[in-house]
Amino acid sequence: MLWFATGHSVMLVWGAGYVVFNTAYVEFLRRRAGPVRPLHLALAAAASTFVVAWYGTMVVYIATMGDGEWLLLACCGAIGLALHCLSRNHEFSYSAMIDLGATLVTSLGVLVAAFMQIEAMWTGFATLLGGVCVVAYFCLSFRDIIIERQKLNRRLLSETQDEKMRALGQFTSGVAHDFNNLLTVVNGNIELAKLDPQGIETHEYLEEAHAAGMKGAVLIQQLLAFARKSQITVSDISLKDMFRRLSGLLDRVLPAHIALSVDVRDDDVCVRADSAMIESAVINLVINARDALGEQPGKIVISIEPFGRNEVEIAVRDTGPGMDDDTLARAVEPFFTTKAVGDGSGLGLSMVTGVAEQCGGRLELENQPGGGLSARMFLPMAVCEASAQASFEGAGHPA
Repeated sequence: MLWFATGHSVMLVWGAGYVVFNTAYVEFLRRRAGPVRPLHLALAAAASTFVVAWYGTMVVYIATMGDGEWLLLACCGAIGLALHCLSRNHEFSYSAMIDLGATLVTSLGVLVAAFMQIEAMWTGFATLLGGVCVVAYFCLSFRDIIIERQKLNRRLLSETQDEKMRALGQFTSGVAHDFNNLLTVVNGNIELAKLDPQGIETHEYLEEAHAAGMKGAVLIQQLLAFARKSQITVSDISLKDMFRRLSGLLDRVLPAHIALSVDVRDDDVCVRADSAMIESAVINLVINARDALGEQPGKIVISIEPFGRNEVEIAVRDTGPGMDDDTLARAVEPFFTTKAVGDGSGLGLSMVTGVAEQCGGRLELENQPGGGLSARMFLPMAVCEASAQASFEGAGHPA
């Protein structure tokens, strides 16, 4: 556009050079990784100085072309450089100093060019003085904005650190409490077994200790699932087969006053996930629904439906009281529980969330309009082997 307006070919060279130099500078910074070496710092400073000088030189050149619109255009270029500097610098870094120096030199160059075109001495003096004041004001604003940004960054860093410490305190408190309970059971039963190794109840003591140890292993698995660090073995899972295996276990988990309904489609639906983890996640959702119902008669419904083109929804809905907004917002946080001390670790829903995300899905919780909670787990859809085989056979034997 400058070339079109002025007819000067140097504008084309300047524009192409600015794009090339700036692109090379950005690419140089992007490739730097690891400790900063003095040579790299010197090259970055030199390149930054060259790029802004290339830009500033053209601004001053335009200011010397004449008065009126050219001077106004040069002032716009200087203002653009100033705004760019204010937007990108957050501290008194080398980059900030280079930008500030470039802006000062460019602004003073435009100011001198304007001064040289003014014939009246007093008018020229007033223009020069006003321009110097504007440049000084910009320098002070530049300094104040950087100071305010530094204060804001320090405050945000402090608040973030406080949040981390609170989360760490809640995490360690929950882990310590649960493991202390499990170790008490293990150590107590082993002590009882040691008192009378040949006693009739020794086997029961060891069974109790073993059961507590297994609960500890489950707790570790839940922690790993929440942290997305557990090892998963992804495969194509038939949900019809999975719920056929789980039906007996789920019936034993639920008391007589809670009815369980599993709505499995006639046509099989498959997902791409870790079989053991998904089974554990479903059991956790059912147990949460059972605990929400408490001693009141109710119903838990499990449904399976394709969702969109590439996902499958496994929904566990209950007829309990649901959750208030604050509880619903924090339900998947680790160790957050509304149960009494010792009745729950608060890792059930966070574990389900971790499992779903590790398998490429997600968990959504929402209150149902008629009451109760709906826990919807979305998993990647897979092609069932039986369906694929049937399609293959159909393709091979046309009617």
